[in-house]
Amino acid sequence: MPLRALGNTGVKVPIVGLGTAELGRPDWKVAVAVVRRAVELGITYIDTAPTYGRTRSEERIGIALGGARKNVFLTTKTLERKRDGALSELDQSLKRLRTDHVDLWQFHALRSDDDNDAILKKGGALEAGLQAQKDGRVRYLGITGHYDPTVFRNMLRQQRFDTLLIPLNCIDPWHRSFETTLLPYANNKNVGVIAMKVYCSGRLPKDSIVTAEDCLRYTCGLPAATTIVGCQSVREVELVAHVARNLKPMDGDERKKLRAATKPHSPDLEWYKRK
Repeated sequence: MPLRALGNTGVKVPIVGLGTAELGRPDWKVAVAVVRRAVELGITYIDTAPTYGRTRSEERIGIALGGARKNVFLTTKTLERKRDGALSELDQSLKRLRTDHVDLWQFHALRSDDDNDAILKKGGALEAGLQAQKDGRVRYLGITGHYDPTVFRNMLRQQRFDTLLIPLNCIDPWHRSFETTLLPYANNKNVGVIAMKVYCSGRLPKDSIVTAEDCLRYTCGLPAATTIVGCQSVREVELVAHVARNLKPMDGDERKKLRAATKPHSPDLEWYKRK
């Protein structure tokens, strides 16, 4: 599995990671099989959050990893904006994940400068992150969201973070683009960029606008450290691993063609962005 540097952390991660928002829904045995197969295939970056499946995603990852925990780069998140609430949520996540630390802890779903201010102020969640880093419960800190790229530029102007999890796909450039505005800015600051929404919440392949493989090739060709892909079955994991291992970079004409195919559907399909 090809690897890329995660910003200035000194860590290299696989170019595709496992998104687990859907793993709270299928049978727990299916979820466990998905995680284990991903790790077998070299997809060792695993992304989760307490809200995924109402904590079931974290629980199932904890079951699946077992002795393989040391072989993965494990991440989770918090929606809490205050120090005490965030620390309490972190401890619950660690318990469900059956580990004493996560590699990356992220302040989740930033939507406005009010979120930024709440996290950064005295008694805010950033204090929890810094304390958790100091005592070894967390290695790196990041921020996530898909609402408005301006919010993240404003945050990064005020506070250094190790990573940034944002939507990057072939429909993104047409409306409030993270690719054309925030991605170069983050790269210039050497922040590790993690891509999500590669299929635009599944709509691009589901509606036969762009194939899943072309979606993956497009996003994996961007200057991001890794691309998180949600998988609900072992078959889907195997497709992602195959594309990543045999990645054929798109030329400029191919990228333009894909973007053109998505233009009539923007911004309607991007429900997660500010209109």
